[in-house]
Amino acid sequence: MNQLSPSHRAVQDTSSPNTASSLPSSRANDAAGVTSIEYPAFDWLRFILASVVALGHVGLISHSEITGNLAVQVFFSLSGWLIGGILMKTGLAQLPRFFFNRATRIWIPYFFAVGALYSLSALRDPVTARWLQFLFFDATFTHNWFSLRPNAAEALAHMPLKGTGNGFWSISVEEQFYLVAPLIIVFMRFGRSPVLWALIFSALWGAQLVDFASISLGVLATTLRSSYGDIHLRPRFVVTLVCLALVSLPILGTHLYSFAAPFFAISIVLLCARPGHRTAVGMFAGAISYPMYLNHWMASFAINGLTKRVDLLPHAMVGLTSYAGATLVGSIAYLLIDRNVLKHRNEYYSPRVGKVSAGLAYTLVLLGVTGGLLLLR
Repeated sequence: MNQLSPSHRAVQDTSSPNTASSLPSSRANDAAGVTSIEYPAFDWLRFILASVVALGHVGLISHSEITGNLAVQVFFSLSGWLIGGILMKTGLAQLPRFFFNRATRIWIPYFFAVGALYSLSALRDPVTARWLQFLFFDATFTHNWFSLRPNAAEALAHMPLKGTGNGFWSISVEEQFYLVAPLIIVFMRFGRSPVLWALIFSALWGAQLVDFASISLGVLATTLRSSYGDIHLRPRFVVTLVCLALVSLPILGTHLYSFAAPFFAISIVLLCARPGHRTAVGMFAGAISYPMYLNHWMASFAINGLTKRVDLLPHAMVGLTSYAGATLVGSIAYLLIDRNVLKHRNEYYSPRVGKVSAGLAYTLVLLGVTGGLLLLR
């Protein structure tokens, strides 16, 4: 990560679950300017998870809860572990930088993908009031609460490009986590307590809010690490994690999926959280995972549209070509957007800009929640 000036030293931008760690260098600096531990397996984990989602959407693997959604749950636990770790070292004065980092890292690639999807949709689909509602929820990071209501099947049928952008729900979950977590960890007296996060996880898990349960379990893990050290690296704990993942697997295919998914997800994250040296190839693979996740639909749309007009590829090759195209699209989007954002964003940072980023983030979500409650009451 780029070195911050002394006056602007702040939070490391190691990653977020759906966001690849596309850092210019192989090391990141934490809030105190101390070099942080590298986890090379996280780079490949991100790429594999993004690939699972893309492969499911192109039909090469089963697109179900045990594939696509489970991959996202692992992303969420990874986000809780990494972003929770950042916030554990963040003071009140450093929060503007945290919000600026999250806004630049998440928003710019995300709004590019949203803009591309809705622009193409506007050329093909009628722009109705329902269409504008979907755009409103995506623009305000509230897709996960309102876009599939009141009837999921009906909503998907009317979404732009027949539900192509439904995957944006996970970005909404991420953004809401980035807004709520600082309020708990930084502002609350016991915000860094493992006991508090165990209670938060238990409440979310019991309510079957699986997405937020997975994230909170990641935060719980990082608070335990802060209190007791790298217990996840101890041999007995590693065996426990492997057993937890194996025991969770058969449950994932049942109606108890929402109860098992967070435990499987955190097991995978902690098993991969082993210090080491990140390679350039691994870093690039991790870096393209976020733009690949956001934009893999472009390759499928183009290739499916082409094959409908020109029978160039055997049916079995369409999915493979679409996945290869998704990887290419993710790589191009990273090189053109994500990498340049991370390379130049320090030039535009100031505490005031960070505070404006925070204010805008909270305002957008609040606007989305208010609008959703009014539109769908």
